[in-house]
Amino acid sequence: MRSFMSIRRVAGLAVALTAALSLAACSGSSGSSGTSADSSNAAPGPAALSSASGVTGVTFWEASGGTGGVELNKLVSQFNAAHAGKIKVTAVYQGTYPDLLAKYSASVRSGGTPSMVMMYDVGTGFMDDADQTVSAQALAAANPGSLNLADLQPAAKAYYSVGGKLLSAPFNTSTPLLYVNETLLEKAGLSASTPLSTLDEISAAAAKVKSATGVPGFTEPYDGWYVEQLTSSSGSTLCNPGNGRSGTRVNSVDLTAPAQLKALSSVANMYRSGDALDTGTDSNEALSAFDAGKVAMMFNSSGAATQVRLSAGFNWQVLPYPVSGPKATSGPIIGGASLWVSRVGHSAAEEEASWQFTSFLDSAASQAAFSQATGYVPINTGSPALASYQTTLTKQPELKTALTQLEASPTATATAGCLSGALPTVRGDVISALQSAFGGSQSIAAAMSAAQTKADSDISNYLQQVGQ
Repeated sequence: MRSFMSIRRVAGLAVALTAALSLAACSGSSGSSGTSADSSNAAPGPAALSSASGVTGVTFWEASGGTGGVELNKLVSQFNAAHAGKIKVTAVYQGTYPDLLAKYSASVRSGGTPSMVMMYDVGTGFMDDADQTVSAQALAAANPGSLNLADLQPAAKAYYSVGGKLLSAPFNTSTPLLYVNETLLEKAGLSASTPLSTLDEISAAAAKVKSATGVPGFTEPYDGWYVEQLTSSSGSTLCNPGNGRSGTRVNSVDLTAPAQLKALSSVANMYRSGDALDTGTDSNEALSAFDAGKVAMMFNSSGAATQVRLSAGFNWQVLPYPVSGPKATSGPIIGGASLWVSRVGHSAAEEEASWQFTSFLDSAASQAAFSQATGYVPINTGSPALASYQTTLTKQPELKTALTQLEASPTATATAGCLSGALPTVRGDVISALQSAFGGSQSIAAAMSAAQTKADSDISNYLQQVGQ
Protein backbone atom coordinates (compact mmCIF):
# COMPACT_ATOMS: atom_id res chain seq x y z
CA MET A 1 0.00 0.00 0.00
CA ARG A 2 1.35 3.41 -0.91
CA SER A 3 1.80 5.66 2.07
CA PHE A 4 3.06 8.78 0.36
CA MET A 5 1.09 12.03 0.22
CA SER A 6 0.28 13.11 -3.32
CA ILE A 7 1.40 16.51 -4.55
CA ARG A 8 -2.28 17.33 -5.06
CA ARG A 9 -3.10 16.56 -1.44
CA VAL A 10 -0.18 18.55 -0.05
CA ALA A 11 -1.09 21.45 -2.30
CA GLY A 12 -4.70 21.24 -1.20
CA LEU A 13 -3.80 21.37 2.47
CA ALA A 14 -1.45 24.32 1.97
CA VAL A 15 -3.93 26.16 -0.21
CA ALA A 16 -6.74 25.78 2.32
CA LEU A 17 -4.59 27.31 5.04
CA THR A 18 -3.30 30.10 2.82
CA ALA A 19 -6.82 30.88 1.62
CA ALA A 20 -8.20 31.06 5.14
CA LEU A 21 -5.40 33.34 6.31
CA SER A 22 -5.91 35.57 3.27
CA LEU A 23 -9.58 36.00 4.10
CA ALA A 24 -8.83 36.65 7.76
CA ALA A 25 -6.39 39.39 6.72
CA CYS A 26 -8.89 41.13 4.45
CA SER A 27 -11.31 43.48 6.13
CA GLY A 28 -14.78 43.46 4.64
CA SER A 29 -14.42 39.98 3.17
CA SER A 30 -17.04 38.44 5.38
CA GLY A 31 -18.40 36.16 2.71
CA SER A 32 -21.68 35.98 0.86
CA SER A 33 -22.91 32.72 2.34
CA GLY A 34 -22.82 34.04 5.88
CA THR A 35 -25.17 36.46 7.55
CA SER A 36 -23.59 39.69 6.30
CA ALA A 37 -25.05 41.80 3.52
CA ASP A 38 -24.32 40.36 0.10
CA SER A 39 -22.59 42.98 -2.04
CA SER A 40 -22.23 40.70 -5.06
CA ASN A 41 -25.73 41.58 -6.31
CA ALA A 42 -24.69 44.92 -7.82
CA ALA A 43 -23.84 44.48 -11.50
CA PRO A 44 -23.18 46.83 -14.42
CA GLY A 45 -25.12 46.77 -17.68
CA PRO A 46 -24.08 47.40 -21.30
CA ALA A 47 -23.86 51.18 -20.75
CA ALA A 48 -20.84 50.71 -18.50
CA LEU A 49 -18.81 49.52 -21.47
CA SER A 50 -20.35 51.66 -24.20
CA SER A 51 -19.55 54.81 -22.25
CA ALA A 52 -15.95 53.77 -21.58
CA SER A 53 -13.25 55.33 -23.72
CA GLY A 54 -10.53 53.35 -25.46
CA VAL A 55 -9.93 49.63 -25.05
CA THR A 56 -11.07 47.96 -21.85
CA GLY A 57 -8.57 45.34 -20.79
CA VAL A 58 -9.54 42.05 -19.15
CA THR A 59 -6.92 40.00 -17.33
CA PHE A 60 -8.07 36.40 -17.21
CA TRP A 61 -6.31 33.93 -14.91
CA GLU A 62 -6.80 30.36 -16.05
CA ALA A 63 -5.47 26.84 -15.47
CA SER A 64 -6.17 25.06 -18.74
CA GLY A 65 -3.05 23.18 -19.73
CA GLY A 66 -2.47 20.91 -22.73
CA THR A 67 -5.23 20.61 -25.29
CA GLY A 68 -7.58 22.67 -23.15
CA GLY A 69 -5.12 25.54 -23.05
CA VAL A 70 -4.67 25.49 -26.81
CA GLU A 71 -8.42 25.57 -27.43
CA LEU A 72 -8.99 28.26 -24.80
CA ASN A 73 -6.39 30.50 -26.42
CA LYS A 74 -8.16 30.04 -29.75
CA LEU A 75 -11.40 31.22 -28.17
CA VAL A 76 -9.63 34.21 -26.62
CA SER A 77 -8.29 35.17 -30.04
CA GLN A 78 -11.73 34.85 -31.62
CA PHE A 79 -13.28 37.06 -28.98
CA ASN A 80 -10.56 39.70 -29.23
CA ALA A 81 -10.90 39.83 -33.02
CA ALA A 82 -14.65 40.32 -32.74
CA HIS A 83 -14.21 43.12 -30.15
CA ALA A 84 -11.13 44.83 -31.57
CA GLY A 85 -10.84 48.43 -30.41
CA LYS A 86 -13.23 47.89 -27.48
CA ILE A 87 -12.17 44.86 -25.38
CA LYS A 88 -8.90 42.98 -25.13
CA VAL A 89 -8.68 39.81 -23.06
CA THR A 90 -5.27 38.65 -21.88
CA ALA A 91 -5.28 35.06 -20.69
CA VAL A 92 -2.59 34.27 -18.12
CA TYR A 93 -1.87 30.62 -17.36
CA GLN A 94 -1.29 30.15 -13.63
CA GLY A 95 -0.33 26.47 -13.48
CA THR A 96 -2.39 23.76 -11.80
CA TYR A 97 -5.72 24.42 -10.15
CA PRO A 98 -4.20 24.43 -6.62
CA ASP A 99 -1.50 26.82 -7.90
CA LEU A 100 -4.19 29.13 -9.21
CA LEU A 101 -6.15 29.05 -5.96
CA ALA A 102 -3.00 29.85 -3.96
CA LYS A 103 -2.12 32.77 -6.25
CA TYR A 104 -5.65 34.10 -6.19
CA SER A 105 -5.83 33.95 -2.40
CA ALA A 106 -2.56 35.92 -2.27
CA SER A 107 -4.01 38.47 -4.70
CA VAL A 108 -7.01 38.96 -2.42
CA ARG A 109 -4.67 39.91 0.39
CA SER A 110 -2.61 42.26 -1.79
CA GLY A 111 -5.62 43.82 -3.51
CA GLY A 112 -4.47 42.78 -6.96
CA THR A 113 -7.06 40.30 -8.17
CA PRO A 114 -7.45 39.68 -11.93
CA SER A 115 -10.48 40.90 -13.88
CA MET A 116 -11.81 37.35 -13.95
CA VAL A 117 -10.62 33.93 -12.88
CA MET A 118 -11.24 30.31 -13.77
CA MET A 119 -11.60 28.54 -10.41
CA TYR A 120 -11.89 24.78 -10.04
CA ASP A 121 -14.80 23.12 -8.29
CA VAL A 122 -13.13 22.67 -4.91
CA GLY A 123 -12.35 26.39 -4.73
CA THR A 124 -16.00 27.44 -4.95
CA GLY A 125 -16.48 27.70 -1.19
CA PHE A 126 -13.40 29.89 -0.82
CA MET A 127 -14.52 32.18 -3.64
CA ASP A 128 -17.92 32.56 -2.00
CA ASP A 129 -16.31 33.37 1.36
CA ALA A 130 -13.85 35.82 -0.22
CA ASP A 131 -16.71 38.04 -1.49
CA GLN A 132 -14.54 39.65 -4.15
CA THR A 133 -16.77 39.02 -7.16
CA VAL A 134 -20.10 39.97 -8.68
CA SER A 135 -22.44 37.02 -9.12
CA ALA A 136 -23.25 35.53 -12.50
CA GLN A 137 -26.91 35.78 -11.51
CA ALA A 138 -26.66 39.56 -11.10
CA LEU A 139 -24.61 40.05 -14.27
CA ALA A 140 -27.05 38.05 -16.37
CA ALA A 141 -29.99 40.03 -14.95
CA ALA A 142 -28.28 43.33 -15.75
CA ASN A 143 -27.44 42.17 -19.29
CA PRO A 144 -30.57 40.52 -20.73
CA GLY A 145 -29.04 40.27 -24.19
CA SER A 146 -26.04 38.27 -23.01
CA LEU A 147 -25.83 34.78 -21.58
CA ASN A 148 -29.24 33.28 -20.83
CA LEU A 149 -28.83 31.27 -17.64
CA ALA A 150 -31.76 29.10 -18.68
CA ASP A 151 -29.51 27.73 -21.43
CA LEU A 152 -27.08 26.22 -18.92
CA GLN A 153 -27.24 22.61 -17.78
CA PRO A 154 -29.13 22.46 -14.45
CA ALA A 155 -26.58 20.15 -12.80
CA ALA A 156 -23.76 22.55 -13.61
CA LYS A 157 -25.73 25.55 -12.34
CA ALA A 158 -26.61 23.75 -9.11
CA TYR A 159 -22.98 23.15 -8.19
CA TYR A 160 -22.09 26.84 -8.45
CA SER A 161 -25.25 28.15 -6.75
CA VAL A 162 -26.15 28.94 -3.16
CA GLY A 163 -29.56 30.01 -1.94
CA GLY A 164 -30.84 29.80 -5.51
CA LYS A 165 -28.27 32.33 -6.80
CA LEU A 166 -25.68 31.42 -9.44
CA LEU A 167 -22.33 32.62 -8.11
CA SER A 168 -20.20 31.88 -11.17
CA ALA A 169 -20.67 30.64 -14.71
CA PRO A 170 -19.72 26.98 -15.24
CA PHE A 171 -17.16 26.50 -17.99
CA ASN A 172 -15.19 23.26 -18.42
CA THR A 173 -17.40 20.59 -16.90
CA SER A 174 -16.81 16.89 -16.36
CA THR A 175 -18.73 13.97 -14.92
CA PRO A 176 -17.42 10.61 -13.62
CA LEU A 177 -17.80 7.56 -15.85
CA LEU A 178 -17.02 3.85 -15.83
CA TYR A 179 -14.37 3.02 -18.44
CA VAL A 180 -14.48 -0.59 -19.64
CA ASN A 181 -11.81 -2.61 -21.51
CA GLU A 182 -14.13 -4.78 -23.57
CA THR A 183 -11.26 -6.93 -24.80
CA LEU A 184 -10.30 -7.96 -21.26
CA LEU A 185 -13.89 -8.65 -20.29
CA GLU A 186 -14.26 -10.88 -23.34
CA LYS A 187 -11.12 -12.82 -22.37
CA ALA A 188 -12.69 -13.37 -18.97
CA GLY A 189 -15.81 -14.81 -20.58
CA LEU A 190 -17.96 -11.76 -19.99
CA SER A 191 -20.09 -10.66 -22.94
CA ALA A 192 -20.63 -7.11 -24.10
CA SER A 193 -24.11 -7.27 -22.58
CA THR A 194 -22.81 -8.01 -19.07
CA PRO A 195 -24.68 -5.61 -16.76
CA LEU A 196 -22.38 -3.04 -15.12
CA SER A 197 -24.90 -0.53 -13.81
CA THR A 198 -24.48 -1.19 -10.08
CA LEU A 199 -21.52 -1.41 -7.72
CA ASP A 200 -22.34 -5.06 -7.03
CA GLU A 201 -22.28 -5.88 -10.76
CA ILE A 202 -18.98 -4.05 -11.20
CA SER A 203 -17.48 -5.90 -8.22
CA ALA A 204 -18.61 -9.27 -9.60
CA ALA A 205 -17.15 -8.50 -13.03
CA ALA A 206 -13.87 -7.34 -11.48
CA ALA A 207 -13.56 -10.60 -9.55
CA LYS A 208 -14.29 -12.63 -12.68
CA VAL A 209 -11.66 -10.77 -14.71
CA LYS A 210 -8.99 -11.21 -12.01
CA SER A 211 -9.81 -14.89 -11.59
CA ALA A 212 -9.90 -15.69 -15.31
CA THR A 213 -7.04 -13.53 -16.61
CA GLY A 214 -4.89 -12.55 -13.63
CA VAL A 215 -5.40 -8.89 -14.57
CA PRO A 216 -6.97 -6.65 -11.90
CA GLY A 217 -10.58 -5.88 -12.68
CA PHE A 218 -10.93 -2.34 -11.35
CA THR A 219 -9.17 0.87 -10.33
CA GLU A 220 -9.96 4.42 -9.30
CA PRO A 221 -7.65 7.17 -8.05
CA TYR A 222 -7.41 7.72 -4.29
CA ASP A 223 -9.02 11.11 -4.65
CA GLY A 224 -11.60 12.75 -2.41
CA TRP A 225 -13.66 13.58 -5.50
CA TYR A 226 -14.50 9.89 -5.94
CA VAL A 227 -15.63 9.57 -2.32
CA GLU A 228 -17.92 12.51 -3.02
CA GLN A 229 -19.24 10.67 -6.10
CA LEU A 230 -20.00 7.50 -4.14
CA THR A 231 -21.63 9.65 -1.45
CA SER A 232 -23.89 11.66 -3.74
CA SER A 233 -24.75 8.62 -5.87
CA SER A 234 -25.96 6.86 -2.72
CA GLY A 235 -28.25 9.82 -2.04
CA SER A 236 -26.20 10.90 0.99
CA THR A 237 -25.19 14.48 1.78
CA LEU A 238 -21.51 15.01 2.51
CA CYS A 239 -21.61 18.31 4.41
CA ASN A 240 -23.91 19.74 7.07
CA PRO A 241 -26.17 21.57 6.99
CA GLY A 242 -27.54 20.79 3.53
CA ASN A 243 -24.17 20.78 1.75
CA GLY A 244 -23.98 24.53 2.48
CA ARG A 245 -26.54 25.30 -0.22
CA SER A 246 -29.16 27.10 1.87
CA GLY A 247 -26.93 30.05 2.78
CA THR A 248 -25.66 28.67 6.11
CA ARG A 249 -21.97 27.81 6.24
CA VAL A 250 -20.93 24.18 6.45
CA ASN A 251 -19.88 23.23 9.99
CA SER A 252 -19.38 19.46 9.75
CA VAL A 253 -19.30 16.46 7.43
CA ASP A 254 -21.04 13.10 7.38
CA LEU A 255 -18.85 10.19 6.30
CA THR A 256 -20.70 7.44 8.16
CA ALA A 257 -24.21 7.40 6.71
CA PRO A 258 -25.35 3.78 6.11
CA ALA A 259 -25.96 4.14 2.35
CA GLN A 260 -22.69 6.02 1.97
CA LEU A 261 -20.69 3.37 3.88
CA LYS A 262 -22.29 0.60 1.84
CA ALA A 263 -21.18 2.24 -1.41
CA LEU A 264 -17.68 2.92 -0.08
CA SER A 265 -17.40 -0.66 1.18
CA SER A 266 -18.23 -2.05 -2.26
CA VAL A 267 -15.17 -0.31 -3.68
CA ALA A 268 -12.93 -0.95 -0.66
CA ASN A 269 -13.68 -4.68 -0.79
CA MET A 270 -12.39 -4.89 -4.37
CA TYR A 271 -9.03 -3.58 -3.17
CA ARG A 272 -8.97 -5.79 -0.06
CA SER A 273 -9.66 -8.91 -2.15
CA GLY A 274 -6.96 -8.08 -4.68
CA ASP A 275 -9.46 -7.64 -7.50
CA ALA A 276 -8.57 -3.93 -7.83
CA LEU A 277 -5.29 -2.29 -8.79
CA ASP A 278 -3.76 0.31 -6.46
CA THR A 279 -2.64 3.24 -8.63
CA GLY A 280 -2.28 5.75 -5.79
CA THR A 281 -3.60 9.28 -5.64
CA ASP A 282 -2.75 10.48 -9.14
CA SER A 283 -5.56 10.23 -11.69
CA ASN A 284 -2.95 9.98 -14.44
CA GLU A 285 -1.59 6.74 -12.94
CA ALA A 286 -5.01 5.11 -13.11
CA LEU A 287 -5.45 6.41 -16.65
CA SER A 288 -2.05 5.08 -17.73
CA ALA A 289 -2.81 1.65 -16.27
CA PHE A 290 -6.11 1.49 -18.13
CA ASP A 291 -4.56 2.65 -21.40
CA ALA A 292 -1.87 -0.03 -21.07
CA GLY A 293 -4.43 -2.79 -20.55
CA LYS A 294 -3.32 -3.41 -16.97
CA VAL A 295 -6.82 -3.11 -15.55
CA ALA A 296 -10.26 -3.92 -16.94
CA MET A 297 -12.44 -1.15 -15.51
CA MET A 298 -11.86 2.31 -14.14
CA PHE A 299 -13.78 5.14 -12.57
CA ASN A 300 -12.44 8.37 -14.02
CA SER A 301 -13.54 11.75 -15.27
CA SER A 302 -15.23 12.16 -18.64
CA GLY A 303 -12.33 14.47 -19.41
CA ALA A 304 -10.05 11.40 -19.56
CA ALA A 305 -11.84 10.05 -22.64
CA THR A 306 -9.73 12.03 -25.10
CA GLN A 307 -6.54 10.45 -23.74
CA VAL A 308 -8.06 6.95 -23.78
CA ARG A 309 -9.14 7.42 -27.37
CA LEU A 310 -5.59 8.36 -28.35
CA SER A 311 -3.77 5.70 -26.34
CA ALA A 312 -5.88 2.58 -25.85
CA GLY A 313 -4.98 -0.28 -28.18
CA PHE A 314 -8.12 -2.32 -27.46
CA ASN A 315 -11.88 -2.10 -27.71
CA TRP A 316 -13.35 0.04 -24.96
CA GLN A 317 -16.47 1.89 -23.98
CA VAL A 318 -17.74 4.18 -21.25
CA LEU A 319 -20.83 3.56 -19.16
CA PRO A 320 -22.76 5.80 -16.78
CA TYR A 321 -21.56 6.08 -13.20
CA PRO A 322 -23.50 3.63 -10.97
CA VAL A 323 -26.22 5.20 -8.84
CA SER A 324 -27.06 3.24 -5.68
CA GLY A 325 -29.57 5.64 -4.09
CA PRO A 326 -33.05 6.83 -5.10
CA LYS A 327 -32.97 8.13 -8.66
CA ALA A 328 -34.80 11.35 -7.81
CA THR A 329 -32.25 12.49 -5.23
CA SER A 330 -29.03 10.65 -6.13
CA GLY A 331 -26.39 10.93 -8.81
CA PRO A 332 -22.83 11.98 -9.55
CA ILE A 333 -21.41 15.44 -8.91
CA ILE A 334 -19.83 17.52 -11.64
CA GLY A 335 -16.15 18.44 -11.74
CA GLY A 336 -14.22 21.08 -13.65
CA ALA A 337 -14.14 24.84 -13.19
CA SER A 338 -16.21 28.00 -13.45
CA LEU A 339 -15.72 31.66 -14.36
CA TRP A 340 -15.80 34.41 -11.72
CA VAL A 341 -15.96 38.14 -12.51
CA SER A 342 -14.08 40.36 -10.05
CA ARG A 343 -15.85 43.28 -8.37
CA VAL A 344 -13.57 44.67 -5.64
CA GLY A 345 -10.97 46.99 -7.16
CA HIS A 346 -12.30 46.79 -10.72
CA SER A 347 -14.24 49.30 -12.81
CA ALA A 348 -17.78 48.77 -14.05
CA ALA A 349 -16.45 48.71 -17.63
CA GLU A 350 -14.01 45.96 -16.70
CA GLU A 351 -16.76 43.93 -15.04
CA GLU A 352 -19.00 44.35 -18.08
CA ALA A 353 -16.22 43.39 -20.51
CA SER A 354 -15.45 40.33 -18.39
CA TRP A 355 -19.10 39.30 -18.47
CA GLN A 356 -19.25 39.67 -22.23
CA PHE A 357 -16.24 37.37 -22.50
CA THR A 358 -17.85 34.93 -20.06
CA SER A 359 -21.02 34.94 -22.17
CA PHE A 360 -18.94 34.17 -25.25
CA LEU A 361 -17.15 31.25 -23.58
CA ASP A 362 -20.47 29.77 -22.45
CA SER A 363 -22.21 30.23 -25.80
CA ALA A 364 -23.42 27.13 -27.64
CA ALA A 365 -20.73 27.44 -30.32
CA SER A 366 -17.82 27.99 -27.90
CA GLN A 367 -18.91 25.16 -25.62
CA ALA A 368 -19.23 22.80 -28.59
CA ALA A 369 -15.76 23.72 -29.84
CA PHE A 370 -14.18 23.29 -26.40
CA SER A 371 -15.91 19.95 -25.89
CA GLN A 372 -14.84 18.66 -29.30
CA ALA A 373 -11.22 19.52 -28.54
CA THR A 374 -11.04 18.37 -24.92
CA GLY A 375 -13.76 15.85 -24.07
CA TYR A 376 -15.38 18.11 -21.48
CA VAL A 377 -19.18 18.13 -21.50
CA PRO A 378 -20.77 21.26 -23.01
CA ILE A 379 -22.78 23.14 -20.40
CA ASN A 380 -24.86 25.09 -22.94
CA THR A 381 -27.99 23.13 -23.80
CA GLY A 382 -27.84 24.51 -27.33
CA SER A 383 -24.49 22.89 -28.16
CA PRO A 384 -25.74 19.34 -28.85
CA ALA A 385 -28.15 20.62 -31.51
CA LEU A 386 -25.34 22.12 -33.61
CA ALA A 387 -24.65 20.09 -36.75
CA SER A 388 -20.90 19.99 -36.11
CA TYR A 389 -21.45 18.66 -32.61
CA GLN A 390 -23.92 16.05 -33.79
CA THR A 391 -21.14 14.71 -35.98
CA THR A 392 -18.79 14.65 -33.02
CA LEU A 393 -21.29 12.70 -30.90
CA THR A 394 -21.52 10.09 -33.64
CA LYS A 395 -17.74 9.71 -33.82
CA GLN A 396 -17.18 9.88 -30.06
CA PRO A 397 -20.02 8.02 -28.30
CA GLU A 398 -18.32 8.52 -24.94
CA LEU A 399 -19.26 12.21 -25.16
CA LYS A 400 -22.88 11.23 -25.72
CA THR A 401 -22.80 9.05 -22.59
CA ALA A 402 -21.33 11.86 -20.53
CA LEU A 403 -23.82 14.39 -21.89
CA THR A 404 -26.78 12.11 -21.26
CA GLN A 405 -25.64 11.51 -17.69
CA LEU A 406 -25.24 15.24 -17.05
CA GLU A 407 -28.67 15.97 -18.51
CA ALA A 408 -30.30 13.24 -16.41
CA SER A 409 -28.67 14.27 -13.13
CA PRO A 410 -31.33 15.36 -10.62
CA THR A 411 -31.08 18.79 -9.02
CA ALA A 412 -30.89 17.75 -5.39
CA THR A 413 -28.98 18.60 -2.23
CA ALA A 414 -26.74 15.53 -2.51
CA THR A 415 -25.85 16.08 -6.17
CA ALA A 416 -25.10 19.80 -5.69
CA GLY A 417 -21.95 18.86 -3.77
CA CYS A 418 -20.39 20.42 -0.70
CA LEU A 419 -19.86 24.19 -0.64
CA SER A 420 -17.10 24.92 1.88
CA GLY A 421 -13.86 26.83 1.81
CA ALA A 422 -12.39 23.97 3.87
CA LEU A 423 -13.15 21.36 1.20
CA PRO A 424 -9.54 21.06 -0.08
CA THR A 425 -8.44 20.07 3.43
CA VAL A 426 -11.43 17.76 3.91
CA ARG A 427 -10.49 15.95 0.72
CA GLY A 428 -7.00 15.44 2.12
CA ASP A 429 -8.47 13.90 5.27
CA VAL A 430 -10.56 11.54 3.16
CA ILE A 431 -7.58 10.44 1.07
CA SER A 432 -5.75 9.29 4.21
CA ALA A 433 -8.83 7.33 5.23
CA LEU A 434 -9.07 5.68 1.81
CA GLN A 435 -5.49 4.52 2.00
CA SER A 436 -6.13 2.90 5.38
CA ALA A 437 -9.40 1.26 4.33
CA PHE A 438 -8.36 0.09 0.89
CA GLY A 439 -5.06 -1.27 2.25
CA GLY A 440 -6.85 -3.27 4.93
CA SER A 441 -5.31 -1.61 7.99
CA GLN A 442 -8.73 -0.29 9.06
CA SER A 443 -12.34 -1.14 8.34
CA ILE A 444 -14.10 1.32 6.08
CA ALA A 445 -16.37 2.33 8.98
CA ALA A 446 -13.44 3.02 11.32
CA ALA A 447 -11.47 4.87 8.64
CA MET A 448 -14.38 7.09 7.69
CA SER A 449 -15.24 7.79 11.31
CA ALA A 450 -11.67 8.95 11.94
CA ALA A 451 -11.76 11.06 8.77
CA GLN A 452 -15.04 12.62 9.88
CA THR A 453 -13.56 13.66 13.22
CA LYS A 454 -10.49 15.16 11.53
CA ALA A 455 -12.55 16.90 8.86
CA ASP A 456 -14.91 18.43 11.42
CA SER A 457 -11.90 19.81 13.29
CA ASP A 458 -10.45 21.24 10.06
CA ILE A 459 -13.74 22.90 9.19
CA SER A 460 -13.93 24.43 12.66
CA ASN A 461 -10.37 25.76 12.28
CA TYR A 462 -11.20 27.21 8.87
CA LEU A 463 -14.27 29.00 10.18
CA GLN A 464 -12.26 30.46 13.05
CA GLN A 465 -9.54 31.64 10.65
CA VAL A 466 -12.05 33.46 8.47
CA GLY A 467 -13.75 34.97 11.49
CA GLN A 468 -16.92 32.89 11.52
